Amino acid sequence: MAAEEKARATYEWLINLSDDPDVTDALRFLRQREVVHFQRFGETLNLVHDYLDRKKYY
Repeated sequence: MAAEEKARATYEWLINLSDDPDVTDALRFLRQREVVHFQRFGETLNLVHDYLDRKKYY
């Protein structure tokens, strides 16, 4: 998840440097993709925690 957040910050930095609208649009798309990845990894981590916290019945 840290890698996704770092990538998002990098894309944000590049967007602020860019003055080309086409490049900025591509960077915004990539930044948004990193946001979605971060959210999905967070959801998966919650599922894993829930699974590990379940009591085992044999």
